[in-house]
Amino acid sequence: MNIGKTIKDLRLRKGFNQGEFANKCGLSQPYLSLIEKGKKEPTLGLLKDIAQNLSIPTPILVFLSLDINDVDDSKKEVYHFLEDTMKDVISKAFLSDPLKN
Repeated sequence: MNIGKTIKDLRLRKGFNQGEFANKCGLSQPYLSLIEKGKKEPTLGLLKDIAQNLSIPTPILVFLSLDINDVDDSKKEVYHFLEDTMKDVISKAFLSDPLKN
């Protein structure tokens, strides 16, 4: 799971620079930078705030952060089957441009 990279990608897709987004979330820019680099893990409460400021539900943010290594071996086939469809639905519902793999 790479929550920091996902936050950064969504932040950029939404047109926020790091400083203004950190301020919007009540964070310092250096702390947001650490989260985006994967050096700090946001608390659940902070993750909810970040998701809200990205105008995306928290579970969607978590889903977008998943990678195949996060999925149980018995469920990888289903994950592969659903991944593209889910990302397409998420893009249409919450983002202005398509998600890229």
